[in-house]
Amino acid sequence: MRHAARGRSRPLLLATLVAVVCSSPSGAAEEQDKYEDQMLARCAERAHKNAVGERAQWIKALEAAFPDKVVHATTEEEYATWFALLVGKNEDWRRDDVPGFAELFDKVLQRLELGPVPSIKRDEFARYTKKMMRDGPGRDGPDPNEDADRVFRVLDRNADGELAPEEFTAGLKDDKLGADADGNGRLSKTEYRGYFHKRVQVRADTLSAGRAPGGDPLVRGKEGKPAPGAGLPEWFGALDTDKDGQIALFEWRKGGRPIAAFTEMDLNADGLLTRDEYQRFVKQTEDKRKQQKREEQD
Repeated sequence: MRHAARGRSRPLLLATLVAVVCSSPSGAAEEQDKYEDQMLARCAERAHKNAVGERAQWIKALEAAFPDKVVHATTEEEYATWFALLVGKNEDWRRDDVPGFAELFDKVLQRLELGPVPSIKRDEFARYTKKMMRDGPGRDGPDPNEDADRVFRVLDRNADGELAPEEFTAGLKDDKLGADADGNGRLSKTEYRGYFHKRVQVRADTLSAGRAPGGDPLVRGKEGKPAPGAGLPEWFGALDTDKDGQIALFEWRKGGRPIAAFTEMDLNADGLLTRDEYQRFVKQTEDKRKQQKREEQD
């Protein structure tokens, strides 16, 4: 009975929120922000779980075949280094090029629906890593746009198919320039999808950093200081272009990340995301997730 009730909870929540925002627009902002945050958290959790299994399988196989040469990829450029390892001096990756990778080769073919082709090209592998490993659930999972569209419907109070500035959540207001691709001051459903997916990916990366072996934000070295790399995702070092141990807002913008996510992690709002600040955010996020899970089970 509990499972059945949970299955009905999301549509009921959506219907309730639609009624609230339609009947009282002036008091809807807080409910909208809360709903968007809940959906982002759910999607990030799902994306994290999906990525962990498949990505971990890749990393394990690559590290066994290419010791000390494997990057724990989070960007398109880093995933491209995986393909370079697989093909060596060749242009395409063939099923039997590297022992132990036949199952992963077949998985790529299945995910991309390529059929029984003899090799995988560089652009095909890039499409696979972007779609299946960086952007969350694969084609056998839920439609990745379904949750974004559900939130869009709640925010679109006048149901005109666009979000006007007065319909923006706090996150959208922070990231208006990045989300509004055509610069017309309003957001289409497609633009909102892009914003939503970027926010989900940042949160999924945060979950991965907090739960990875050796990634505990509270891991300490001999002198009581955080151990090098503990609790930090690889994108932290990639975005820290001047290598000063922190990410400035301009570096975050340059990396194409959503401003709303930076604002969320910048706990003291000084425009700099430090190592300790990020680690505190990871712990707070994990504690919040556990609390929400306990509340759902009660």
